[in-house]
Amino acid sequence: MKLFLILALVCAPVIARADDTITIGLYAPTAPFGGTGDRVSFVNALADHLSSSAGGRKVQGKVFSSAGAFAAAVQKGDVQFAIVDAPYAAAQGLPYHILASAVRGGGSTGAWILVGRAGVAHLSDLKGKKIVAPATGAKQGAFITNALFEGEIDATFFDKILDAADPKSALTMVSVGKADAAVVPSGVEVPGGLSTVMTLRSIGWPMFVAAPGANAELEKSFAAAITSFSSGGAFSGFAAGDAGHYRALAGSFGKDVKKGPLAVPPPARLSVRDLLEGRSFTLPSSNVLDLIK
Repeated sequence: MKLFLILALVCAPVIARADDTITIGLYAPTAPFGGTGDRVSFVNALADHLSSSAGGRKVQGKVFSSAGAFAAAVQKGDVQFAIVDAPYAAAQGLPYHILASAVRGGGSTGAWILVGRAGVAHLSDLKGKKIVAPATGAKQGAFITNALFEGEIDATFFDKILDAADPKSALTMVSVGKADAAVVPSGVEVPGGLSTVMTLRSIGWPMFVAAPGANAELEKSFAAAITSFSSGGAFSGFAAGDAGHYRALAGSFGKDVKKGPLAVPPPARLSVRDLLEGRSFTLPSSNVLDLIK
């Protein structure tokens, strides 16, 4: 009995500290960070900024490199808030409460671009070829063909869609000949020998979200405090969350069935004169008495 009490007293402070720790996860493989170090610095700086609004709780950041590890941490409650890639969140059906949108270049959305090797000048040049994209963590093919290319091509257009760890790695794979083109967010430095083939759809930058079951009071505090966060990294800060463009992205993952324009004939304009002109009509006479019986 004494041993049990001693263990309880020793472990109690550890459990209390664990309960008082708020973890902000970062899973944003398509975001244009310079590398893992930049991701760690960014999420830790945000955690430090929000700690003053955490009611005395410790706030820490954690970077996730795989969708599976991130999803497991959220499910177990180990991550209460997160910075999440828009393509990944949209593919999952937006299961989070969106509190803010990351800002880059003064906006919360950014166009994606198709970058090709030498000899690739048009999208048609890539039919049956390999392309690469930073891994989205879910529904990669639907994101590229239906969302980015807005349903103008189907899943069989490319020979294969390869995954890369991040935008920089995707472009490197094209440079070394492992793929013929890459789709990446705009603003990423394009290596020599490659060129932008076309500009694609604008996609929301990563969102700051509350995971299911997060403390409601902390949600309000963090939503109010995050807009004053500033950074000199890939993202300058956050703006109030606009869930609209994220929902539009989620809705575009389904196959967009293209329909030809409906041919509507011009309205008919007929007049009585046009119908009767040039015609003659004879009305046979009848004996009224024949109608009386």
